[in-house]
Amino acid sequence: MRLSRILLTVLLALAGCKGNGGLGPKVENPVVGPPPPRRIGSPNSEQTEQYAKNEGSAKKTSNGNGVVLTGMVESDAELPKELEGNRVVATVNGAPIFAAEILERYAEQLAKMYEQVPPEQYRKQTDQLIERDLRAHVERKLLSEATRKALKKDQQKQLDGFVKKQLQEQLDEMKKSMGVTSTAELDRELQKRGTSLSMIEYQFRNRTLAQQYLAGKAKSNQKLSRQDLFAYYQQHLKEYEVKHRVKWQQILISRANEVQARAKLRILSDGLQQKPSRDFGEMAVEISDGPTAEDKGIYDWTNAGSLADEKLEALLFKLPVGEPSDLVESTRNYQMVRVLERQEAGHIPFDEVQDKIRNKLQDTDQQEEIGKLIDELWANATIDTQYDIQGYERPGS
Repeated sequence: MRLSRILLTVLLALAGCKGNGGLGPKVENPVVGPPPPRRIGSPNSEQTEQYAKNEGSAKKTSNGNGVVLTGMVESDAELPKELEGNRVVATVNGAPIFAAEILERYAEQLAKMYEQVPPEQYRKQTDQLIERDLRAHVERKLLSEATRKALKKDQQKQLDGFVKKQLQEQLDEMKKSMGVTSTAELDRELQKRGTSLSMIEYQFRNRTLAQQYLAGKAKSNQKLSRQDLFAYYQQHLKEYEVKHRVKWQQILISRANEVQARAKLRILSDGLQQKPSRDFGEMAVEISDGPTAEDKGIYDWTNAGSLADEKLEALLFKLPVGEPSDLVESTRNYQMVRVLERQEAGHIPFDEVQDKIRNKLQDTDQQEEIGKLIDELWANATIDTQYDIQGYERPGS
């Protein structure tokens, strides 16, 4: 009986339908980006030369694809040619941080700025970027140097092999994104953007070493029982509140074009008359003009009180689950809705969220461990720089 009434409303609408007209470098600053390393800083840094003398020369190996991969865990003396003689902006336990490695991510914009502004303005801008980003680079240096000191030779070889593989995968992705096929072409494209393969490798190596330190040291030791998880659930019940809500589908047919609207209503009518009725979502994909048509007309959980159309909301919260509504007509469109699921106000059951609670508590514990490790490295570090590092007080200051 109900289906007959629905079909009648569709057929009546059809009969009376009328048109009525109705991996390159990440750039966070959109203006100022990375400069070509060769243009950053002043040559012949005494700190760089001394560090290189102390640590020795670089060791390099070929991966067979034309990429020269520097040994991963020897020392920071394994510098890209862009950093040779580059300005040292800080040393961390004797290991240098160069202006170029901080500014590399801003290369393209800074290259343009270099050609357009006076040298003093360019230097002022680069100094501001260095001071803003220096803390993150100091932290990475603390972590990567800690890894170098901790690894044994066999561990160094294992890590070296792992990083070379990961780096090659990243380079392959970069080739695809830049539309090149060879390593030489990739290097040329990178140099146009103010960086190079060797700089990419250098940055990748230090990030990986830093991550390795945290992965090996910062582990959650917290053992959580079901009672612990339930206690958290009870203390944070508000986080698991569920409002009266509905998940639903919509077929919306615009009345902007009379001929098209009539044709779509005919498809809807025929689909509803089939035995069994044609799938609602399938018809939505075919004929709906609504914003979720490609997703079978589905709207995810919609809370009571969140829809601007009060009549539609009232319909959604009283319509039997699984049944299509009558055809709703307005001057701009026709629509039919169907409720997929409805949930009363209450709380998500504990059994459905206990794994998420466990992961959350363990992640929080791990983050606290990471914080302690980094604080300890900062406390025992010897840092030399002319720049102010955010949140860092020099000893004796």
